[in-house]
Amino acid sequence: MSGGAAARPGPLRFVMRLLVGVLLLALIVSRIGRPDLGAPPGPRLFGGIVAAALLLLLGQSVAALRWKVVLGSGSPRWGYLTRLYIIGGFFSLFLPTVVGGDMVRAAAAAQATRRPGGVIASVLIDRALGALALAGYGLLGLLLAPELVSRLAVASRLRLPTAGVVLMGMAVAAILMLAAPRLLRVPRIGAAARDGWQALRDLARSPRALVTAILLGFVVQGLYILLWVLLAQAVRLPVAASTLLLAVPIVSVFAMMPVTLNGLGVREGAWLLLLGASGIPDSRIVGFSLLFFLTNLITGLVGGALFVVRGTGER
Repeated sequence: MSGGAAARPGPLRFVMRLLVGVLLLALIVSRIGRPDLGAPPGPRLFGGIVAAALLLLLGQSVAALRWKVVLGSGSPRWGYLTRLYIIGGFFSLFLPTVVGGDMVRAAAAAQATRRPGGVIASVLIDRALGALALAGYGLLGLLLAPELVSRLAVASRLRLPTAGVVLMGMAVAAILMLAAPRLLRVPRIGAAARDGWQALRDLARSPRALVTAILLGFVVQGLYILLWVLLAQAVRLPVAASTLLLAVPIVSVFAMMPVTLNGLGVREGAWLLLLGASGIPDSRIVGFSLLFFLTNLITGLVGGALFVVRGTGER
């Protein structure tokens, strides 16, 4: 599959998602004031951003190794899958968050392996393992930082712009669950579901591969949590690492909702819900969240450069 054959985002969809994200962020800023990093630009801040971007790229490479384990025998090279993961991060800036990047890398890998159903199934399993690790870290954070739950209960009474987005996401999820039986009757979707079940059974028959994939999932999510820890230290945000163990999984789920450009606005609202009653100024919380958006843009540019130079073909 050549770089030019990859899916291209429609300009209208991109503009709409960017507009929604900017509007959400504008609503938040109108209530809290201008975002504040709490620290002047300097080596500490720039070093934290660079380190966070490198951690994000490292996390994508480990996630590619997890994907290779899920694909099993006959899978493409790890380096090639890593390139697809990083390029997928670039397309996630324009297409629906996470899902858009997955579509690009699945289409490319299916072309390379001639196993479209199995590859699509592997991507779904790969994401499910990531969700499992997120839930695991969230439970650990719940044990280590129970006070965050009470803070969230207080903050949830605030009328933040994120509330409507969350309700819309829940409604979409309910509709998809109700529509699932009919979707499975569609030949291609049904075939992909059967391939997915078969791929899951094959993975389950190899306990070593399954355990390896699960452990790699925890490594990936651990690197992403460490990324947030580095950003917090870069701006001297007084938030404990144990709090981030619970907060990052929750924020990640919010940011996955495909309504804005890379979770812009939604992510900031989620952080305000979680840390709004912690005593940290709201402007600093939003500034902290926007640093992650900047990190994503940096790694997205790396993926874009790889897409232009190498494309999505295996050779």
